[in-house]
Amino acid sequence: MKTEEPTSEEMIGDSRWFREPNRRELWIAAGLFVFFGIFFVLLFVVQRGWWFRWVILGLGIISILRGLRDAVRAIQVGE
Repeated sequence: MKTEEPTSEEMIGDSRWFREPNRRELWIAAGLFVFFGIFFVLLFVVQRGWWFRWVILGLGIISILRGLRDAVRAIQVGE
């Protein structure tokens, strides 16, 4: 029994389902990541004497950097 090979168009996927985020969505993502990052940094300050606070600080820094990257992408999309 022979099975059919998927065409290249089927392998790529439907572009309506998998599209690049627009400028508004990038700004929303940037805001969420930055504010969650600030929350994590403030949580680091509050949690004294707990070793896991360093993990929280790392998550906060990564989140802020990701938010700034989305903000830069939003500015580039707008041009």
